[in-house]
Amino acid sequence: MSINEERLLNKIDYRIIEIKNISPSAEVRAIVITNKQPSTEIVNDISTIAKVELIMPFLSTVKVKAKAKDLLTLAEKDYVKFIMLEEVLAKLEEF
Repeated sequence: MSINEERLLNKIDYRIIEIKNISPSAEVRAIVITNKQPSTEIVNDISTIAKVELIMPFLSTVKVKAKAKDLLTLAEKDYVKFIMLEEVLAKLEEF
């Protein structure tokens, strides 16, 4: 495992990774914790990847709805501290 992959795994809830492995197109609701209060630029950047549902600047948190695979892309951003799964919205594909 490379250093970048390990760093990414430390920034995202393991359940999101498991969901992505089972069904990459599964839609989930997640909480993105940022390193600082989410500015307009950060919110706009997040909205290019996921649908922003709620912004809580005092908690440095943005609630989003996105595909599991897109959250891995979001985790690569420098301003993201951690992404936590809140809810699975779509049925997972069966093997």
